Amino acid sequence: ARFLGPDIDILDPEGCKAACCAHPDCDLAQVEYPADRTPLCTLVSCVSNGLDVCALQPSSQGRVFRRTLPEAGGESPKGGQKLSVVPLQESPESPRSNDSIHVFCRLPMKVGPCRAAFPKFFYNVTSQNCSGFIYGGCDANGNNFDSQQECEATCRGVTGSVLPEDSTPAPPPQQPAVKAPRMAPADFAAPESKELCEAKVEVGPCRASMKRWYFNKETGSCELFFYGGCKGNQNNYETEESCKATCAGAAALPSSKKHPDEDKSHEDVREHCTLKPETGPCRAAFPKFYYDPDSASCKGFVYGGCGGNGNNFESLEDCMKSCSGDGSSDGHVTTRSQWTAAFFLFVTLAVICTLLLATLIIITLRRHRLSRRPSSVSDKQELLPDTDELSSLDSMTLPESPKPELKA
Repeated sequence: ARFLGPDIDILDPEGCKAACCAHPDCDLAQVEYPADRTPLCTLVSCVSNGLDVCALQPSSQGRVFRRTLPEAGGESPKGGQKLSVVPLQESPESPRSNDSIHVFCRLPMKVGPCRAAFPKFFYNVTSQNCSGFIYGGCDANGNNFDSQQECEATCRGVTGSVLPEDSTPAPPPQQPAVKAPRMAPADFAAPESKELCEAKVEVGPCRASMKRWYFNKETGSCELFFYGGCKGNQNNYETEESCKATCAGAAALPSSKKHPDEDKSHEDVREHCTLKPETGPCRAAFPKFYYDPDSASCKGFVYGGCGGNGNNFESLEDCMKSCSGDGSSDGHVTTRSQWTAAFFLFVTLAVICTLLLATLIIITLRRHRLSRRPSSVSDKQELLPDTDELSSLDSMTLPESPKPELKA
């Protein structure tokens, strides 16, 4: 098989079908639905040395369109005849059993824990029709279809009651024969290497919290991050092993020997140890630890799953080792300087408060003494009339009383 150019971003499967019809060498159009971006369309030429080399198996993760004659029942196309593109029928080697279909179609609708928004269809066994719903992007069950036609073709006529979620039979392993070039870790071009191994980590705007790995070109190693569930980039791997397998040749892995820049990295770690803990914008709940420079100890907090800063550690041991272990004198100096400034501020405020309190006490005592001072005049003197009153009495002239006349 031969891939006809890079993957194409499309809005719906019809766009991929139209692209295949417009390309003269296209024999097969494959639509993928990655959780972190819009659907992708891959155009494939299946003819090699005059033989059809495409051997595909149906997959719930995508959709395939294959060139065939309009009414030839799937015969090989002949030259000069008008071709069309129709959905690929399921391979007879791996049909889905009737029992599995009966179980899948009776499962309840499942949005999933992620918070993307993909329009899908499910079979409502109670009303016996297919209805639309918004799929979150991960952890689906078998009752999840891309179109109403696919839903009706699969589940038409299924009756019964709704089954519990744990009734899902284990699906058979699927190994698609056609794989997009961007998924091949062996050798890839320089532009593709930038997307797979050199792109910056992208959490995305959705608020799920899925453990993923990305290749950090600065350190030359694969590192853990929490993916939101949508609108990421291709530097996003489900396991550390797949990350290393893809990006092993992108950069040399770091040596165990001490580099000259190692001291600088230690200084950066110490700076992170003085930051306040950040939960981040996501709404997951991961128990983490941060270093508190005020108490010179590590404490627990709940991390949301994305964002945040470097003061974020998986375990108490990692936190203490990074922020209070060997070579952490700078962090202790910073802590002591913060304690020194706080101590001087506390002492200054205490002295000011003491002076104000002493002044208030002195003023209160003085007022109390003045109000209770004894009088200098004795009680006897207070009973005597005032000298001014005596002088006024002396100055008053009494009228002479008339003397009686003597009779002869």
